[in-house]
Amino acid sequence: MIGRRSLAACLATAALATPLAAQGTGPVLERIRATGRLRFGVVAGQQPYCWKDPATGEWAGFITDCARDLANTLGAGVEPVESTWGNAVLDVQAGKVDIFFGLAPTAQRALAVDFTRPLYDNAFALIARAGFDPKGWSELDDPAVRVAVELGSAYDQSVATLCPRATVLRLPTNNDALLAVQAGRADCQMLVVILALSALARNRRLGHLVVPEPLHGSATAAMVAKNPDPSWRDTVDGWVSQRRSAGWLRARLVANLGRIGVPEAEVPPQLLF
Repeated sequence: MIGRRSLAACLATAALATPLAAQGTGPVLERIRATGRLRFGVVAGQQPYCWKDPATGEWAGFITDCARDLANTLGAGVEPVESTWGNAVLDVQAGKVDIFFGLAPTAQRALAVDFTRPLYDNAFALIARAGFDPKGWSELDDPAVRVAVELGSAYDQSVATLCPRATVLRLPTNNDALLAVQAGRADCQMLVVILALSALARNRRLGHLVVPEPLHGSATAAMVAKNPDPSWRDTVDGWVSQRRSAGWLRARLVANLGRIGVPEAEVPPQLLF
């Protein structure tokens, strides 16, 4: 494993290999070095990704761990900037944050921002009501099956391909979709594994986790601002590659799932690192 000082030296060398172009309030790496702070986006109440510890007022979670470790390799501290998933792209574009971890690369988002290499691959899963236990997507492909999804989400975009004949309940938020399952108006809610595990940890009576075959899903990555000079993105990519291959990213995600009541034994193998 590359040591922290060695990794920092490698990243610094890569960052200095090409002159930085001007962007927004200034080149990202130059600003981080000048201020000693890495600004990263956080969203309240998003366990295991990020949340504010009520006892200390400090931000915690997988995203915070990633930001702190990346900042450490650059000899900097961190500055969390509270936002929402809906405003994440705008905050990156406007230069309010240097990086926003935890989003899925999509064609629409890629028109506005750049994505790093994936942190991990998140599989599509279901929170299924009691007595409903499909093994594959083909078992959902029936008008009698009611699938709840968040309107306009990646799940909404994928459900028509995975089970086109299912009855789809398109609801304003993921929480509304979850309530539909709880109320018996839907047989299942489509989510990604991490969010499904988190929801079930909060309320085991909601249902049970199903990861249908064949495996489908989306990568989870980080967003950075578009720039003709790729130095900042390349620096983050180098960090992602090293931390992913060393098993650090998996260890931190599993640890944060454990903090909200999900033991490692319940993390399905379909979650790929």
